[in-house]
Amino acid sequence: MDYSNEVLEATPERVTKFLLGIGAVAAIRTLMAEAGMTDDDIVEGRTLLLDVLAAPRRAGAAPDTADARAQRAATAELDQWDEPNYARYGAALRRRFPDVHDYVFKDLAPSTGAAAVRGMATFLARLDALESGADPGRAGTKQSDKKAVAFLGPRGLDKAERKRLQGLVDVALGPTSPLPEQTELPETARRREALVKLRGWFDEWSTTARAVVKKRGYLIRLGLANRKAPQRKAPAEPAEPAEPADPLDDADATDLE
Repeated sequence: MDYSNEVLEATPERVTKFLLGIGAVAAIRTLMAEAGMTDDDIVEGRTLLLDVLAAPRRAGAAPDTADARAQRAATAELDQWDEPNYARYGAALRRRFPDVHDYVFKDLAPSTGAAAVRGMATFLARLDALESGADPGRAGTKQSDKKAVAFLGPRGLDKAERKRLQGLVDVALGPTSPLPEQTELPETARRREALVKLRGWFDEWSTTARAVVKKRGYLIRLGLANRKAPQRKAPAEPAEPAEPADPLDDADATDLE
């Protein structure tokens, strides 16, 4: 039978509880003996369990790649860069080149995560367009646009820095490589084989137990049933308020004239 990894990895704990339940409650052991479970069957289950425990589960490689780590690092760096530097370069352009400032920072503000990457890509693309004069809508301001971009160079936003930032944008946008194909290690195959044998034993005898053990408390002890969640009592309905006594019903009341 083909078992999922989740089912197999849950089996040692279930078998441990199953064996403890049989050993601790004589009535359960008697019922199982009447159903054909011998001491040899119990020893077999114990041996299979110990065999699994002797082949501990190896921690698999983290589902990650160097590319994915670099992508996250690039996104984080751009996220940290935009807020102080948008403010810094925005202030410089606003004073000396207000028209360029409005062009570069139109609908652009510091952000986080994917929005920070998108914003940085926009910021760099607009600076490149100003420097090259590629935007036909600004054909009449090419000289001043180029001068504005050059003005930012000595303040730290030169071509080298813009190239570095563009590299971070490219890394953040990918592509990244998929996970390498995982080769099953010999000890992993051995553990799975031991788990399959243990699960086969458990399936046989847990099915038998469900057929012959009828008391729910015993099944819970074997790990084959769960305790029922306590049901909350419905809040008692408030008592109807007593009607005030009618003074006219009082025998001593004075008749109204």
